[in-house]
Amino acid sequence: MADPRAIVALVILLFIFFSPPPGQEPLVRARSRLEHVVTTEHHDLTILNQTRFGDFDPVQNKWLNMSGFREDDLFAWQALPLVKERARHQVAHALGHDNLARLGSGEDDRPALPLYRNVTGTMYGKWVRSPVQTSVVPPRLNMTEYSPVGPFGPIPVRSFNKNVTAKSGSLEVWFEEADTQETLLWHGDRRVAREVKAQISVGDAEAGDSWDSRLFGIHFLDTGNIMLATTTDKFAGIFALPHMALSDYNYHSAQRLLNRTLGMTIRDQEDGYLQSFSPWAPTPDGSSDSSPSPTCDLIVYLQQHLVPVPGVKPGPDQETLLSFIEQEIRFPTGASIPATQHIAFSMVAFSPDCGFVLESKGPPDFAPQEANHLRGLKLEVEYERARRHLLLFAAIMSGQLFFFLRQMRDASTPSTRSRISFYTISMLSLGDGFITMVLCLISLFIQALWVPLIATAFLAFMSVSFFGMRFLMDIWAVQAPERERRERQERQRIQQLAATTVAPPTIPSGTMENAPAQISTPSQMPVITAAGAETLPPPVTAPRPIDTGATPVFIPSDQDTQAEEDAPNTAATGVEAGQRAPGFGSLYTRFYFLLLVTLFLSLNATSWPPALRRGYFTILAFCYLSFWVPQIHRNCMRNCRHALRWDFVAGESLLRLMPFAYFYGYEQNVLFAAVDLIDLGVLAGWIWIQVLLLLSQEIIGPRWFVSGTWVPPAYDYHPILRDDEEANNLPIGATTSTPSPEQAKEAKDKGKRVFDCAICMHEIEVPVLNGESAAEGITTGSLVLERRKYMVTPCRHIFHSSCLEGWMKFRLVCPIDREELPPL
Repeated sequence: MADPRAIVALVILLFIFFSPPPGQEPLVRARSRLEHVVTTEHHDLTILNQTRFGDFDPVQNKWLNMSGFREDDLFAWQALPLVKERARHQVAHALGHDNLARLGSGEDDRPALPLYRNVTGTMYGKWVRSPVQTSVVPPRLNMTEYSPVGPFGPIPVRSFNKNVTAKSGSLEVWFEEADTQETLLWHGDRRVAREVKAQISVGDAEAGDSWDSRLFGIHFLDTGNIMLATTTDKFAGIFALPHMALSDYNYHSAQRLLNRTLGMTIRDQEDGYLQSFSPWAPTPDGSSDSSPSPTCDLIVYLQQHLVPVPGVKPGPDQETLLSFIEQEIRFPTGASIPATQHIAFSMVAFSPDCGFVLESKGPPDFAPQEANHLRGLKLEVEYERARRHLLLFAAIMSGQLFFFLRQMRDASTPSTRSRISFYTISMLSLGDGFITMVLCLISLFIQALWVPLIATAFLAFMSVSFFGMRFLMDIWAVQAPERERRERQERQRIQQLAATTVAPPTIPSGTMENAPAQISTPSQMPVITAAGAETLPPPVTAPRPIDTGATPVFIPSDQDTQAEEDAPNTAATGVEAGQRAPGFGSLYTRFYFLLLVTLFLSLNATSWPPALRRGYFTILAFCYLSFWVPQIHRNCMRNCRHALRWDFVAGESLLRLMPFAYFYGYEQNVLFAAVDLIDLGVLAGWIWIQVLLLLSQEIIGPRWFVSGTWVPPAYDYHPILRDDEEANNLPIGATTSTPSPEQAKEAKDKGKRVFDCAICMHEIEVPVLNGESAAEGITTGSLVLERRKYMVTPCRHIFHSSCLEGWMKFRLVCPIDREELPPL
């Protein structure tokens, strides 16, 4: 009979394979909808080509027959002149009032401005409410007209998504420009405009939330001015974008370029090369907005600031050198160029349907120290910096691997491996595995960084697979008897509990007088001797056996008592015979399952609100940097003082903290994560607290900070030696050692004794307490450090600590009488 689980898995795979993609419509319905969308796009493109600059002027009651640009749409278009004037004010501040006239003429004989012609990259800054916000009257819209139709009718809508209600927040703009002939507009032999798309992320400082929107527009290369707009069913932003231009020249340039690019996109839709109903959708992934309520639309003006070129005076040479720098950055030839400067932008964003106006925060309204508009680096510069940082991270991974190999080499015997916590090494390996998967995932999307990403991922993969898992297997195999012993003790404890809960035999009420004759007591059992069975009872004065409730042990004929101990009592415990702790194969599966769950949860967390996302990653980092906690716990449980190399502890602590210091403390990190020195201080303090605890366990004792009732008893190799009436625990060598009379007298005056170490054959001078030394003020507190110099075995032999520790790395027996020694 087939396994039902395999059948269910097969059905699920077939269902996933043959199911249509989410949101896919039937072919006939999709074709009809595409024809309707293309017809609307042709209509809007025709209106764009038939209109002139100034035909859309809400103040003069001039409207366009497009979605969102009609009079009956009731949008807040009365604020458009104020928004344009605010955009011109930012142009004048960025370029200077002398260059403001460049917006209206393309035949300027003055030298070109030092501006980047390709602004692909990411800009970061802050936004505030515009001063013209008080003059904008929020539109009063009939929300029922924008209600989407669901399976049970229209869905009520109360407000638009992506609205802004706060007074300030964070701002991120990602630009993408393609240098192709289709996206460029030429004027003679000069490039004047290029199509550009951007993604804007607006964060709310009060609510701690953010939203993203994708926009399309035009980049005017001569002045560095950029116009962007969203395009939805209720707002034909890309088709009316030229009417948002700040001058007649910019209008004609945008009209010519969009006439070609929009026409090409519509033809691709008609020919089936572009399977999309909304090529200019505002969603970040470019798909149709599946939200039940519509979103706020945007018109954005961005102005690039002049780029200072170090060592060159303002003039034609500055623009020529900047063009050469930009060309060398994009297509490097090895030429020496000055340091690349940041790109700076000013921004004005206007939402005609939601009625808000935002501006980038910066001069002249705010001091540069408070905020300085939008700033960032070109994409090529970011990639080059990311390569350098990845090489540095690869060096950190190499250092971690170096210390790990030294620890593996040092823990090459069963005695040393038994001291190391399995979970400490597991957490270190889990972090390396997480890094491997993250870097491999990122390499699929960033082709320019594929080589350094894969090289660094290989180092992390080698650390976790070749060395980490191998070390875990060795530790697991050495500690297997310890786990089986704990499990056997637990089974015996359960058996004893079950035996004590068995009810005593009941005696009928009518036979109480005959009870002694009916019930056989332990004292009446026959005694078996070498001569045979004796049925006579023992004397009355003989002590009676005590019933402890323990299960009797029967020795089998083959004298294999260990097998009898390992065989559990299935009747009492319900555990099947031969059951053991899970093997390393199951732990291997759990290890990678936990790794995948952590990876998928972290990927999901990237879409959470900023505050929640940062809290999750901080908690995850805190849990990861707790990798010394299991080792501290094992030191306490086993009374182990020195389990790991100190260079391994210090090196791993420092190197594994450096990536968190990079993201939490370095402002220009590759992910542009916000600097948070408080969280960084908490993480750094926590990991060094663990290191200090390990150090204190080495010096003071493994159990100095816990109560003796919380940990199992363990042998102390560093006892305080006494020679008085209270206790006499001197080693055997106290009666056999024969130091010189001068050494013996000198040692006795100091309250010490001299012994011989049977390993190195040198003398050991150790403190010994007696009545006289106690009267002189010598206490146990002063002996904390001195007693670490010697070790006394359970068989009362004394050695140097370094000598016996080196011996116990290979054999857990006494060097003198070969008695078994407890683990160190």
